[in-house]
Amino acid sequence: MQLKSLGHTLQFRLRSLVLKLPKRTVIILVCVLIGIVAGFSVFLLKNLLIYVHYFIQFVINQKYSNLLYALLPSMGLFLTLIYLQIFHKEGLKFGISPILYAIKNKSSNIDRKHMYGHLFSSAFTVGFGGSAGFEAPIVATGSAIGSNLARYFKITDDDRNVLLASGAAAGISAVFNAPIAGVLFAIEVLLAETTVAAFIPLLFASATAAVVSRILFQGQLFVLITTGWKIDAIPIYVLLGILAGLYAVIIIRQSFSIKRRFEAISNKWYRAAVGGVALALLIFLFPPLFGEGYFSIQAIFNQQEVTIVNNQLFQPYAFLPLISILVLLYVKILATSITISAGGNGGIFAPSLVMGGFLGYWLAIALNYTGLFNLNVINFTVVGMAGVLSGVLKTPLTAVFLIAEMTGGYSLFVPLMLVSACAYYVASFFEHKSIYAKELEIRL
Repeated sequence: MQLKSLGHTLQFRLRSLVLKLPKRTVIILVCVLIGIVAGFSVFLLKNLLIYVHYFIQFVINQKYSNLLYALLPSMGLFLTLIYLQIFHKEGLKFGISPILYAIKNKSSNIDRKHMYGHLFSSAFTVGFGGSAGFEAPIVATGSAIGSNLARYFKITDDDRNVLLASGAAAGISAVFNAPIAGVLFAIEVLLAETTVAAFIPLLFASATAAVVSRILFQGQLFVLITTGWKIDAIPIYVLLGILAGLYAVIIIRQSFSIKRRFEAISNKWYRAAVGGVALALLIFLFPPLFGEGYFSIQAIFNQQEVTIVNNQLFQPYAFLPLISILVLLYVKILATSITISAGGNGGIFAPSLVMGGFLGYWLAIALNYTGLFNLNVINFTVVGMAGVLSGVLKTPLTAVFLIAEMTGGYSLFVPLMLVSACAYYVASFFEHKSIYAKELEIRL
């Protein structure tokens, strides 16, 4: 009890000391703290995912089984619901739209349970192979960290918005080791009407998170080797941008269509059961749907053949890689939408990157098969990732810098800019709002 009392006393004195500092200094110090906490949160989540993967390897005894892999994501859905039932009976709001709602209401108050709830629930969903990404849960976690630290240090509502966004920026920065992309994501998605002054706190939080991430993790998410790009491929990059924009529209509309169907099922356990069966069937037929799919993108970068027909059911048709990839591009939308709509805690961020990579890969090999082109398949895979992300999230700047930072493909800046801009324009022509903004619209 004495130690607890001493801890409260030190905490109170520390806060009192900080609050005596100039306002801008307090905000900067809090942003650094946000970056540190967000960085360690990402470290915690990644380690949770590692332990879940160890468990999976132990269960399957290191032997590949389509049936077992198909059942694991269903287990993840139910474990997510069980976790929420035990620790968050009052509910835990998933996705980015609750953050946008908090900002729109000028309060930026996010319950402290979001500082840890998304870490554990997404570890079950994504760790057990749900076809979604953990970036949205990390953004929600970082935003909650920013909001609660702002409230603890008595930051005003207007500045609290910036600190909330700083938490989101720190989350993206730590996950991808991409500090610039973290700042741009916060501005494009959360602070569309921000001022230049808001950049400084975002920069501090994002940079600090990147430093923590670099200390705790070695290497980068993708290892990419590229020799640059050729100027005569520009028309094909424009074509890829157009296709990425159209594909982004399909992703947005299909996602909401599936979400509406699952929302019609009132019982959450029955909803998870229906989603689990559908997800199991899809993954049994198409094993690369297991997880977010980053391993498939790295396989392309390693110049390994990518196919979805690596099981006995489809083996006779393995000579049709173009058709198999087109099928994958559609069923990945279904698998991701089902994972999220059935009660899993994951996001569309990572699947958008993966689907964009496959779209660029498909276009390059399709044109190369004609014998009229000699396109760099890896380059088109990389810029395809940026194009679809730009179209789905309506974040062209984030897409450009995120891909450049996390792949090290800085020599592809021009193709990245071109494809992201084209995809953004085409997608916006048919869908004026991002998938996050549409979710907020429904929520309101």
